[in-house]
Amino acid sequence: MPRFGYGIIGCGWVASAHAWGVQSLVGEDVQLVAVTDAVRARAEALAGKFDVVRIHDDYHDLLADDDISAVSICLPDHLHKDVAIAAAEAGKHVLCEKPLALNVDQADEMLRASHRRGTALGLIMNHRYAPDNIRVKRAIDAGALGRVLVGSVMHSSCLVGDPSGSSPWRGRRGLAAGGILTTQAIHFLDLLLWFAGPVEAVKAWTARLARPEQDYEDTAAIAMQMASGALSTLITTNGAPIEDDFTGTRIEVQGTDGYIMLEGDVVRLCVTPAGSELPGLELPDPPRGSAEVVFGSGHIYEVMDFVRAVRHGHPPPIPGEDGRHLLAVLEAAYQSAEVVNQMSVREGPDAYSSKQAPTSLLSGLAGT
Repeated sequence: MPRFGYGIIGCGWVASAHAWGVQSLVGEDVQLVAVTDAVRARAEALAGKFDVVRIHDDYHDLLADDDISAVSICLPDHLHKDVAIAAAEAGKHVLCEKPLALNVDQADEMLRASHRRGTALGLIMNHRYAPDNIRVKRAIDAGALGRVLVGSVMHSSCLVGDPSGSSPWRGRRGLAAGGILTTQAIHFLDLLLWFAGPVEAVKAWTARLARPEQDYEDTAAIAMQMASGALSTLITTNGAPIEDDFTGTRIEVQGTDGYIMLEGDVVRLCVTPAGSELPGLELPDPPRGSAEVVFGSGHIYEVMDFVRAVRHGHPPPIPGEDGRHLLAVLEAAYQSAEVVNQMSVREGPDAYSSKQAPTSLLSGLAGT
């Protein structure tokens, strides 16, 4: 099989994770051929770390390279559509960072371009590659929980972007697809949909409670009815004093025969019928030196999976259609919030108050 050349478009903080994924396949004759970034110093830094010779200032030059068969798009949300379409037109397979685009219409344009040229369009959802998340998915698919009835996500974080502060586009209208829902919670919404199926109806509330200067929400609550009839919720905020998504995330799935709870991509509680234990799983060790990658090895595994799939003519492991559905759910949530946020409880704020709590019953307790 001929050498498979790869390119990376956008050399910010997540790009090294994609590069490590390519690096993991050097024994399969896969090579990172070229990188490009609007800030040349970033491209040079990434190229130097991975011994990449070709550095481009314009992504069109990278796409014109006949030695490249696939690319990763590691750019701000508003750039995904144009670059992905240009890549498809150049005959390149595309693995795009989340969210797929700014909205569903843009996602549809991207999908049409890839279908028209017969190229693959994949979406990065690195949490799907956490071992326990894979084990839970396989158990649910095998019927270990019976019929899924309820799913829920509770997500808290103080993270709003690149720790170095080099992502000023985040949370800005026209540059980002949304607030916390599209930057962080989208990962856990994706897991919920992966476990419990696609969404049919949405009701949502959004608010700017911690960062009112931002254009989009920092806190949100979504209620969903799944196509299966199951009911699900997602509650999220990046106003909490929790430094990472792993510590502040809990996912629960309840079925007629079982219950699973994950915290930070790790199963903490699993109740299933006898003989329905979670299946075992072994993933390859990540490459030496890749410990620098933010948020674990999921990106590395997905890049490897993506390259192997498209190289052999198979669909990408996480197809662009999944990214389109995520955007459709989030668009419905934002549309719902525009209506719901204008409604209030009819009795008004004085109908109930925490001051009415029976403090007198507590006054005789020690220390009160």
